Amino acid sequence: MAVDVLRALAVFGMVWMHFVPTGWLEPTPRGHDWPGVLEWMNGFLDTRARSVFFLLAGVSVALMTGGARPFAGTALRRAHGRIAVRAGVLLLLGLGLEQVSGKPNIITAYTGWLLFLLPWTRVRARLLFVAAGVFAVAAPVFQIARANRGQDWGFLPPVGPGAPELPQGLAVLVHPGDWLAVFQSYVFNTDTCYALPLLLAGLAIGRLDLRERAVRVRMAVTGAGITVGGWLASWLLLGPLGLGAAIDRFQEALMAPPPMPPMPPLPADGSLPELPPVPPELPPMPKVPWAELWAMSKPGPGIAEYSVLQVVWMVGVSLALLGGLLLLTEKRAWQRVLWPLAAMGGMAMTWYFVQDVISSRFLGHDPGGFGHAPQSFVPYALFAVAALVLSVLWRRFFRRGPLEALVHRVTTASVPRREG
Repeated sequence: MAVDVLRALAVFGMVWMHFVPTGWLEPTPRGHDWPGVLEWMNGFLDTRARSVFFLLAGVSVALMTGGARPFAGTALRRAHGRIAVRAGVLLLLGLGLEQVSGKPNIITAYTGWLLFLLPWTRVRARLLFVAAGVFAVAAPVFQIARANRGQDWGFLPPVGPGAPELPQGLAVLVHPGDWLAVFQSYVFNTDTCYALPLLLAGLAIGRLDLRERAVRVRMAVTGAGITVGGWLASWLLLGPLGLGAAIDRFQEALMAPPPMPPMPPLPADGSLPELPPVPPELPPMPKVPWAELWAMSKPGPGIAEYSVLQVVWMVGVSLALLGGLLLLTEKRAWQRVLWPLAAMGGMAMTWYFVQDVISSRFLGHDPGGFGHAPQSFVPYALFAVAALVLSVLWRRFFRRGPLEALVHRVTTASVPRREG
């Protein structure tokens, strides 16, 4: 139950980032200041909600392969088969959603992430935590190196104005010539690099004996310690130790307008001067400083995908929340209180699809090309209430949400629990 409750909280954060409320009862137009609370929430939830989803995906794979008592032999092979089938179904669902909504989504990336975790299901929890730590350092280092030098690396897919246009949606399936480029775009994108340590950390957490109260207490206490320690470490490195100055210079360079050639003087005869030629290309992007490795995203100055401490901090937050929720749900009273959230979290995939279609098709189009039109807090509040109420009603009659039931039925039909 606790996993579903945490998943529901992540759904709320994810929907917030897709709806992007800019005003309370009326949306704030582009270019105007948003209410302070909403602006802070939009910055704080960016990457953090999906970080919880990434970690919970690892927890789910651990539970599907035996939890604290990992499967072996035939049982493990059967579990691997079901996870592989699930990955294939998610690929089709993600491409179908992209076809309907007209924009990429994260569902298709989970196909590769689930397959990535399969060989790691044979590894013990302690080594998984070590591996997560290695990836937590290696992934941001790779991200910064790619941002600064990646244009010279031949194995990365081309990006920018000259890059070939790849098929989208279900059209991917009928263009096999583009499959390698599509695969590269998924493997080397920012989401995948950022997700890998969180997936491994989630797999390690799922290998703990979550039924033991002592484990739950250690999770809550350790997670709280990591959360506080990570934030203090970032503040100390960027403030008193001075590493934040490099990030300030980087952000100033990003915001600086591109240099333009000087205007020629006006001719004496009063005619219009000949305008200088426009530069053929924009100046190169400023180099990402290595100090980004220690910076937290808002309210800190950093970019989440470049930060080691951001990943560590999110593991701490998730540990504390999951441990705390596991302790709360030991009490029957709290089970009743948290049941609406658990019902919604058990339908997270369904609600992801619903909100993605709403945000892309029914929230209007922004004339400035920034996705959907600015929204007030009202659509988000209506969606949150409707999702909670409908989830409780649905789960009263059905064990799983609509899409969850579809995925479960396909996987169990493809790989039965017992052979024969």
